[in-house]
Amino acid sequence: MSEYEIENYNMEEEDMEDELDDSWIKIIENEEKKYDSFYTEENDIIKLVYIYINRENKIYYIKKDNIILKDKLIDKTQLIFLLRKHKYYNNKNHKLISILQFNIDLEPDELSLFLKNEDNYNFLSVKSSLSELKWDDSIHFFKDLNSLHIIFYEDSNDRVKATTKKIYIKKTTKRKSRRKLT
Repeated sequence: MSEYEIENYNMEEEDMEDELDDSWIKIIENEEKKYDSFYTEENDIIKLVYIYINRENKIYYIKKDNIILKDKLIDKTQLIFLLRKHKYYNNKNHKLISILQFNIDLEPDELSLFLKNEDNYNFLSVKSSLSELKWDDSIHFFKDLNSLHIIFYEDSNDRVKATTKKIYIKKTTKRKSRRKLT
């Protein structure tokens, strides 16, 4: 390329930049900011709710806590740690009754259908085993509602422990008898 062609090429490039008007993109981005709370996002914090029930089947204490999720889940070891840590309250042992996971995983386009008929949607699931718990992405507006509810029941100390009789086995020695050989 000659020097004239290079200068001409650079001038054309500058003219093209002047011709392109990208102000409409900025206008659309500003309008979209209003709707950011209706797009799905990854869950990073979940509310934990511990519910303690006494022997009269009445809730006597509720404890709330937050937990930070790693890769949108609580792994099995972390869940077992939480259960063991919180099963004692008020110097009483409690046993686990239920684990309930509440996860609103609506897509933005399903929101209007949900508002028209919310009975078609169920966001609560009962966990029957101790395994990892995964949360699906939620609309930003509903992220604070996602939670894990752990229900404990007061363990009765009045249980009669079954007693078994201990049997001791002694090692017996056999007596050798002498036989007369004739």
